[in-house]
Amino acid sequence: MRRRLAMVVLATAGALLLPSTAALAAPTGVNPSTVDLTLLPGQSTTIAKNVTTAPIPPNPDLVMLADTTGSMADAIGNVATNASDITNSVLASQPTAQFGVAEYKDESDGAGLFRVDQNITADPTAVQNGINQWAAGGGGDLPEGALNALFQLANGAVTFRPGDTRIVAWFGDAPSHDPSNGHDLAQTIAALVAANIRVIAVNVGDGSAGRPGLDAPADGDGGQQATQIAAATGGSVLNAADDTVAQQILAGIQAIKSTITPTVTTCDPHLTITNAPTSATVASGDTATFAETVTAAANTPPGDYHCAVDYLVDGMSDGFVENTTVHVRALAVNDVTVTEGTGGPATPATFTVSLLGGPSANPITVHYATADGTATAPADYAATSGDLTFAPGDTSETVTVPVVPDSVDELNETFSLNLSAPSAGVSIQDGQSVGTIIDDDRDGAFSCSATAADVIGITAAVANPNDLPCADDSKTVASVSLNAGLINVSAHALTAQTDLTPNDQTVAPAAGDHGSSSARIETTTISTLGLNIQLGAIQSQASASCVAGPSGLAPVFSGSSNIASLKINGLAVTVGSGPLTIPLIIGSLSLNKTIVANGVVTQEAVALDTPIAHIVLARSEADVHGTAVHPGGSPCTR
Repeated sequence: MRRRLAMVVLATAGALLLPSTAALAAPTGVNPSTVDLTLLPGQSTTIAKNVTTAPIPPNPDLVMLADTTGSMADAIGNVATNASDITNSVLASQPTAQFGVAEYKDESDGAGLFRVDQNITADPTAVQNGINQWAAGGGGDLPEGALNALFQLANGAVTFRPGDTRIVAWFGDAPSHDPSNGHDLAQTIAALVAANIRVIAVNVGDGSAGRPGLDAPADGDGGQQATQIAAATGGSVLNAADDTVAQQILAGIQAIKSTITPTVTTCDPHLTITNAPTSATVASGDTATFAETVTAAANTPPGDYHCAVDYLVDGMSDGFVENTTVHVRALAVNDVTVTEGTGGPATPATFTVSLLGGPSANPITVHYATADGTATAPADYAATSGDLTFAPGDTSETVTVPVVPDSVDELNETFSLNLSAPSAGVSIQDGQSVGTIIDDDRDGAFSCSATAADVIGITAAVANPNDLPCADDSKTVASVSLNAGLINVSAHALTAQTDLTPNDQTVAPAAGDHGSSSARIETTTISTLGLNIQLGAIQSQASASCVAGPSGLAPVFSGSSNIASLKINGLAVTVGSGPLTIPLIIGSLSLNKTIVANGVVTQEAVALDTPIAHIVLARSEADVHGTAVHPGGSPCTR
């Protein structure tokens, strides 16, 4: 009858364990486990982290240690009947859990003082078989051999795994001898602490003389053995009736405290992660709360950065890993150089604004505006301002500033495009660009002029009389008679021409560009008292041309002339194109004279100098001039 009643009680107790299994399966881990942030360089943010521990500590090695003396029959039966509930509940929370089985009696029981019935194993059937070896009997006097059993477990009686959570679930109804088999309470506690074993003490004593309880005094001590052991090892003491021992073992395992320590496992150098507190201790299954601060260094360049934090449970990884990604985004605008142009529509200066560090998942805006430098609006460019928007996935946008073309030679000029007021979470890395307007006008101009006849300042057939700038021109005079005192100059078929190439001087300088002039007289007679000079066809040419050299284009000057025939008082003189000076009674006659002075080439086919007159026939001139900005410039450069 007593046996049948015990079985009913045991079955009921086993059924009560089943709801606990569901409770043990509550979600665990760190929340949030992934963090995605956008920070500015030097910026920090704090995130609340909740770390929910497993109801059973990670990777447990659980040894069930039973007092198997004569008064423990019902308690042993309860555990034996519900052993599978214990192992299944633990495995549901921690699939890597393993188990061992041990028992103790008293020193008078000889070999039964302490015995390992099953070493640490992952096989629940072997665990059940080990528990089934428990048999209540013996015991001798009231104190038993618990301290010896605990000491042996801490010193290699079973094989605990490295990196495990070591738990001894000890249940009994009487205190231990102190010392027990030579091991006193202090030695036992020291051994358990050194082996990192947590002890759950389940007291099934009822305070009666035969079952005083685990904390009852023994051998003259003050008692409290179980309480001291549990306190020193991070375990607990629970009271149980014979039919609730299994439940209390499970409750004791769940009551074990775990220390959660956030540990940064990997982190890019520009990030730091700290947690407050640096660790937290909670009962298994409870939640530890941390304030995690993520900081991007002040010098962090644009990019994506990553850190991982493992929230270790009692120094071991239970997979509670949080991954943080920090996006650092910055805006930059490039410098632009544009050729000014000389006419027609405005020349666009197009600036590119770049989002550095990769695209953003959210729209980004930034304001832009131009500002004067040596270039001023509206004379040199059109003032421009507005807002740019970067759509998600976009990394570049453009701003176009119209540049005003002109034909005025001037220095290169600059203005700026400035960025301001970016969206939150985005910095400006390079917010001022320089727009350089390259002047493409020539640094000077050609000049040219041609005069067929010049008698003491009285001229005939003059092409491009203004000389500067050179221009295409042509003049023709059929005949002319000019006097300088007693000297008479009679000339027929006078022509003068000037030529500018290219006529459009706004185009870029090129080899062969030139300003040139030429003058020609078909026949000429110079006469005075006692002197008669007859000239056949005379002509002159002068040019300033752009010629390529080692340092680029440069002006080169040339002049030449030719006299077909010459007679002085009927006497023929051979001249040709070479220079020649003939002295006369009234002065001197210079032929084919080239003069280069101050950058001007002057070619005179015939020049008669007397004390009272200067007469020049077929004179050509060419020259280059700089500008106010480039006084030493020329039309061959810009």
